[in-house]
Amino acid sequence: MYPILINFGGFALHTYGLFVALGFAFGMLYLSKKTKKLKPQIISQDDLFVLVMGIIISAMLGARAFFLIFEYKFWLHPFLNIFKVWEGGLTFYGGFILAFIFLIIYVRKKKISLAKMLDLIAPAAALGHFFGRIGCFMAGCCHGKPTDVPWGVVFTEPTLSHIVGIPVHPAELYEAFGNLTIFFILNKYNKKERSGGRTFALYMLTYSVLRFVCEFFRGDFRGSYIFGLSPAQFISIFLFICGLIIMYRTKTPTQD
Repeated sequence: MYPILINFGGFALHTYGLFVALGFAFGMLYLSKKTKKLKPQIISQDDLFVLVMGIIISAMLGARAFFLIFEYKFWLHPFLNIFKVWEGGLTFYGGFILAFIFLIIYVRKKKISLAKMLDLIAPAAALGHFFGRIGCFMAGCCHGKPTDVPWGVVFTEPTLSHIVGIPVHPAELYEAFGNLTIFFILNKYNKKERSGGRTFALYMLTYSVLRFVCEFFRGDFRGSYIFGLSPAQFISIFLFICGLIIMYRTKTPTQD
């Protein structure tokens, strides 16, 4: 693929980093547009900016930390490589967990409705994740298992020597367009939903199923398997159960 989009002199623009940045940018634009339309306003644009910046930083830290826990061989490389997140090596669930913790702390401090904020953030998260997975595909990380399906892709990136020349599932694209579909579903659902937290619960339900299924097509190191399931699949099961509980405990939404 194209792990480096531009390489001019000593400057290299990594495609993965660019698409992750695009994901955060479009997510921010979506949130800004939606919060401005709310009557009454639940958060100012200044507070929203601080919130999104905090989510970005905590998500990057959590995603990198989770990656380093499971990709222990990465520590054998030069130490400074740990900080090169623009080259790949971010785990979504790690970022999701730490960003969620930051969100809870921030909205409580600002006395903002957590449920309403989660409902607004859910579609933005799915949209941002779409761009992130496109970046993964361009960089060759999070690649799929070898396959003989007609739509199998072949990577030529030297760092992926174990699969160079071998058709593999475009697992990154499966998840990317799955997330884009989830974004449209959540965005439409949010327009009718009046019971706080249910849009976020639907996000947990839909994404956990998507991730659980996509894991079967992944060919990169997935951590230690237990009962044939990867760590990400166990987290997916946990999030799915949490989503069901939230759906069950919240009231049936009122219709317009």
